[in-house]
Amino acid sequence: MNDYSDLLYTIMSIVIFSFLLLQANSLILRNEAVTVDHEYEKTAIAVAQSIIDEAKTKLFDQNMTPNNIPQGFTGPGQLGNRNGRPTRDMFTVFDDYHRLENVEDEDVISTPLGDYRIEVTVTYFDYGFGGAPEFEDADDDAGKSTSKRMRVTATSVANNESATLEYIKSFFTQ
Repeated sequence: MNDYSDLLYTIMSIVIFSFLLLQANSLILRNEAVTVDHEYEKTAIAVAQSIIDEAKTKLFDQNMTPNNIPQGFTGPGQLGNRNGRPTRDMFTVFDDYHRLENVEDEDVISTPLGDYRIEVTVTYFDYGFGGAPEFEDADDDAGKSTSKRMRVTATSVANNESATLEYIKSFFTQ
């Protein structure tokens, strides 16, 4: 053939191949981004679970042998560390973790994937039939129960991927 049809076929083939290659590349990049986000989320879950596992080993309440259960327990408004700005190695009871959060950049939990900030709340929890109310801001005489709920949120500093886990600890009497 003496015309330019072969050249035209070649150019069209290159354009179609380039388009397909571009689509495949963008698909691979999207899948890679999703995979990375899942890794951050899995690490956030692991960080939150490590806080819960640490708290599980602590006593249920500061007043472990109250005369009147659950009214002898620490009041909902008094939950949290009583020693100023908390550090986790000073915690002795489950509710010391209440309002634990990273307030400065050096207060992050470091992992091989990056740094994570944590926020923890501990509230009394009631398994009542009308739902499951929490008693966080009640006065000292109301809202106490034999169960406490811990909610831990771990958030990646790098991409704000987060995970929230909950754990319920109960005080059992005999």
